[in-house]
Amino acid sequence: MELLFKMNLNNAVERVLHVPGNYSGGILEMTLVTDCALPLDYVRNTAADVAACLRSHSEVFRNVRLNLLYWKSDSDMENRVIPISFLQTSGCFEDYVVTGEEKSLDALTARLKLFHARSKLILVLADEALLVRDKDEVQKNMKPFLGKKSLFLCRNDSEMKWRRGTELGMV
Repeated sequence: MELLFKMNLNNAVERVLHVPGNYSGGILEMTLVTDCALPLDYVRNTAADVAACLRSHSEVFRNVRLNLLYWKSDSDMENRVIPISFLQTSGCFEDYVVTGEEKSLDALTARLKLFHARSKLILVLADEALLVRDKDEVQKNMKPFLGKKSLFLCRNDSEMKWRRGTELGMV
């Protein structure tokens, strides 16, 4: 893992966890969304790097409840609850299937708001382009909390920078 990736992730996580009203101790619940348009090797390696980085970040991430959300299409999103340490093994990605379906951020944010609002940290591994069909709907879903506690990493981002939902230029 590159040092830049690790530094950017640590800084982004610190910004999210220190948002007023967010994480206040105890067992952390978080969500990792993987866009199924991404190649399996990229997802495995990046997820393992994320897990290693977060577990070394602080004690908080050693006993985290992780929701692993496979974003297959707008209507097909599969959630699995796993320990974060499973991301460092390839076992949790055995059923991963690469899909080429067009997906929109509208459907993803609606799903996150409905089922993952309890998560204090939401990480999204996405393909290069995030399709937005209805900007107002995405803004509505991102407020009041989702935009502040979600971090997006788009593949082939030269800066390897995790961007908050509010920094994506949509909100």
